[in-house]
Amino acid sequence: MHIDRRTSNGLPLYLFALTSVLLAATGENITSAQTPQVQAETIRQLAADADRDLHAQKLPEAVNTYRRLIALEPQNASAHSNLGLAYYLERDYAHAASEFEIALRSQPDLWNIVALCGMSEAQLGHNDTAIEHLTKALDQVHEPSLRMAVGRQLFTILMQRGDLTGAARVIGELRSLDPHNPDVLYAAHQVYSLQANEAFISLSQTAPDSARMYELHGDEMAQVANVQGAITAYRRAIALDPHLSGVHFALGEALSASHSAGEKELAEAEYKQALVDNPQDEQALSRLGQIELQRANWQAATVDFRRALELQAGDPGANEGLGVALMSTGSSADAVTWLNRAVQADPYDDSAYYHLSLACRNAGHADCAARAMKQFQELKAKKEELQRIFLDIRNASAEPGKDNASASSTGAPHHADRPQ
Repeated sequence: MHIDRRTSNGLPLYLFALTSVLLAATGENITSAQTPQVQAETIRQLAADADRDLHAQKLPEAVNTYRRLIALEPQNASAHSNLGLAYYLERDYAHAASEFEIALRSQPDLWNIVALCGMSEAQLGHNDTAIEHLTKALDQVHEPSLRMAVGRQLFTILMQRGDLTGAARVIGELRSLDPHNPDVLYAAHQVYSLQANEAFISLSQTAPDSARMYELHGDEMAQVANVQGAITAYRRAIALDPHLSGVHFALGEALSASHSAGEKELAEAEYKQALVDNPQDEQALSRLGQIELQRANWQAATVDFRRALELQAGDPGANEGLGVALMSTGSSADAVTWLNRAVQADPYDDSAYYHLSLACRNAGHADCAARAMKQFQELKAKKEELQRIFLDIRNASAEPGKDNASASSTGAPHHADRPQ
């Protein structure tokens, strides 16, 4: 991943922010009781001149002045830190790391300096010490742009080493820091995909004919919308282990996505069996509620959704389903509460906004209805644009003469009354 964004003068954001932090700290330990008054004044003047040059990006001048200051006071941790920063900005990472190390010997809890020391070591290829410093810094640094830079550098090293577990932990931290960052989301997809592939290979080698292996085959088939392949694999898994956790729910999902009406009808029995094996299977309850919605059996749907929400109050599908059931029985005011919870739990679900708009309108809340409808239309337009982009990519990559029909369904079952 690229490590940073930059300011208008080309300085990385985390360094721009950090320069002020370090300069503010300069001077805390620059004199001692043994320093004569004249020498103390000289040190103060050198510190001020060096700080000014560093802030103005006059790096050679800053380096020279900090070195003069350190010659007078070798134990000045702030001066070593700022000299290291000046070297770092000059991309002289060897000297930067050396100065940072000196500062940290006397003050090991200078976490911003720990971060820059680790990043300098990474540039030098000293990855063992870089990992040590960057890991400590990631847990302690608070400035967002520096913490992001630390995490990205650490993630890159761990991925190069094949440490997927460590990389996944780091990317989890970065997602918490900036949930909508495209680079972070791409990196998350990268490492999670590699972890999934690693687990698949390991399982196929250790237990190739196991129920779990067939279940995993079914999951792979479902992800590429091969519904019949998924159904076959899940049924083989069940034949080997009828009470394998999760497999009846997975088969129910595949059957629900089938184009065969007969297979769709079989999904309900699988969701019920999932509940027999695990009475706490909230998702199975929610799916049964959806089936009752499709039958217009509002009371049974309400019971299923309420039971599901007792197990998992934040399930967006169950909140939406309960809202739809209540709205269908004329309780639109109550429905608004549950539908609001649904959009809060999943702000990208256009269907929930659509139903919220209907419930608000029925309850006489015109402003709420208008806002929800606007959000529904915007999300629907974005989804259609994304589908168009994927279709264009698919068509552009298709072989000449190959059927370029529209993209197939994802295989996910639709919510009842979901606008298409």
